[in-house]
Amino acid sequence: MPDLIKEIAEKQISTLHQIRLYTCTLFKDLSSYKQNGTGVFVKIGSKHFLFSAAHVFDDFDELFIPLKEGKTLLKPGGSVIKNFPKENRETDDLDVGILVLDPESIAALKESYSFLESSHLEINHVQSNLLLYTVFGYPTTWSKKSTTKNSFHSVPFFNFTKCVGGAEYYKVNRHEYLSLIVDYDRKNTPNLKSRTFSYGPDLFGISGCGLWYLNPHDLQRGPALVGIMNEWSKTNRSRLIATRIDAYTEILRSQGIIDFQETNLFGYK
Repeated sequence: MPDLIKEIAEKQISTLHQIRLYTCTLFKDLSSYKQNGTGVFVKIGSKHFLFSAAHVFDDFDELFIPLKEGKTLLKPGGSVIKNFPKENRETDDLDVGILVLDPESIAALKESYSFLESSHLEINHVQSNLLLYTVFGYPTTWSKKSTTKNSFHSVPFFNFTKCVGGAEYYKVNRHEYLSLIVDYDRKNTPNLKSRTFSYGPDLFGISGCGLWYLNPHDLQRGPALVGIMNEWSKTNRSRLIATRIDAYTEILRSQGIIDFQETNLFGYK
């Protein structure tokens, strides 16, 4: 067992670079470069998407994506799909934002990023209480404009984590069929530069980033995208909430945009 744990940890660290290529910052206000959220690039069939959170896309017309290590800015184009809350964003248990990218944006993005293939989307995911998950996003406090280099830079946050027990879902008014809740051990956040664990950052800005799962029985496959993060619980700062990736694929499938396996967890009419 110790050898397997070591192998899992090494695999998680080795895949961070690839996850980073699938992940972008989304910011607005070109005068101050305010970090607004994070997104994940996904390819299903012939379609290319940017998955994020609906509350991030509420400001879509103001959003930019940095290219070429932050030296160039892209105003992404395409068709936005997002849910609208029944009352307000804070009490809504669905927070899905999808951009169906146009050809011009796809061509520009491919110079700096990669698109996750649909074979690495895992629907019907059975949650685990083992440290098999990775959260990878860009906190607002770790993003800034370099005046000397005239470019935008973001330091990624990542954390290896596990799913919490079912009773925790009721405490934050979420459902296991739609959400995944993971632990945020803020006092033990890995720091690759110092090779130590340190106190983690405020996580505002990581909304829309990926929740990745590593199957211990198939380490060669690499991490699968099982959810998109959308909330850092106000009532319990040690809890991070993701919308299952099933919600994204079901919305696209129900609208006839993609041909994809139907989830067993729920359905959209």
